[in-house]
Amino acid sequence: MGLFSKKEACPVCGGEVKGLFLTKIKDKQILCRKCSEPISMNKDLLQNAEPEFIREHLEYRKKNAEKYNWLQWPTRFTLIPGLEAGIDEDGQAVYLIHVDLNVDKENPVVLSFDQLTGYELQRRKTTVDDLETTGPISLETGTSALAELARTVGSDEESGDNYDYFQLKLTANDPYWSEINLRIDFKLKELYGFNGFSDELIQLCQMLKHIIRKN
Repeated sequence: MGLFSKKEACPVCGGEVKGLFLTKIKDKQILCRKCSEPISMNKDLLQNAEPEFIREHLEYRKKNAEKYNWLQWPTRFTLIPGLEAGIDEDGQAVYLIHVDLNVDKENPVVLSFDQLTGYELQRRKTTVDDLETTGPISLETGTSALAELARTVGSDEESGDNYDYFQLKLTANDPYWSEINLRIDFKLKELYGFNGFSDELIQLCQMLKHIIRKN
């Protein structure tokens, strides 16, 4: 293609395709920025999507934004690194904001309670809680507990900067996010203590488990 060749039109809306890091769908068709930005779906779906599928999805995302703005969200979780969530028990819905969902604060992923079907929380690759687990939620594995003990009693002031991560895994009856895997990266010193996010993560997980078990 020559330097001054006419650019291809967006296969979804017919608009001009320009800029970097735009979304590609089936047959390497490139979407314009206006159509790219609202998209939030599993990567496998996106890679095999036809233009009509994207049009339906964009309409779905518009309705999703309307639902998010209509609900009240009295319970919000904002301390968990990289993840924001909210629950409206009267509206029977959950919202999620995470970089892997490709959403922002204006239009998060919103799921109804009855769409949620599965839950698991891992620390690295070890399950620390799931639907079968009873009793209080512990965020520690044997390895992480030893690391935390070493950090607490050690003399290395920088040890709290060591990194770890959780993986919050959900399954849902949703056409675009049947499986959700949200990685939560954090410094060890961010987990507990003043402004630590451990209590908030535990509360979120407890509420998710309760919602799904009722289903």
